[in-house]
Amino acid sequence: MDFLQIALIVLVVVGVWAVVEVALTMRSARRDVEKLTTSANEVIEQAQPIVAKLDGMVDELEPAVKRMAPLAEKAESSVEAANVSIERLNGILEDVSSVSGTASSVTGAVNRVAESAASGVASVVSRLRGGSPAEGAARLEGAAEESKEAPEPPAPARYVDYAEVSAAPSADTSDAE
Repeated sequence: MDFLQIALIVLVVVGVWAVVEVALTMRSARRDVEKLTTSANEVIEQAQPIVAKLDGMVDELEPAVKRMAPLAEKAESSVEAANVSIERLNGILEDVSSVSGTASSVTGAVNRVAESAASGVASVVSRLRGGSPAEGAARLEGAAEESKEAPEPPAPARYVDYAEVSAAPSADTSDAE
């Protein structure tokens, strides 16, 4: 046998072996492709109802989506109007605050004037009755506390200085002039 004939026999054997190997690989690949196709078909069958439901939901949402832009514009204008109203309310509340502060200071001034007048009257009445000015002021304070609904801290007692009273012209001398 010649070297060329041996090489041809080896090549034929290798070729047959390659053809058998390709056939086995094709058969295995075909089986795997069939399994993959079956699995994919099952997944598609399971997904089809979900896709149909999603499609229906999108169809139902489409009119709502079309109305969202005008609704968003209306909401924006409503928020702007609310901001303007809140700014106006803030201005009104600032005015009310300033008026309340003024009223509070006026009320305090009136209370001080009334208290001063009451102390003066109490001292005059106590002098006429022959008692001490502190007694008259205490009576006035007691009556004021009874008439008030909410307790307030007692105001400091204001007494008449007799040096100032004696220096002032009396009612008899002013009538004589």
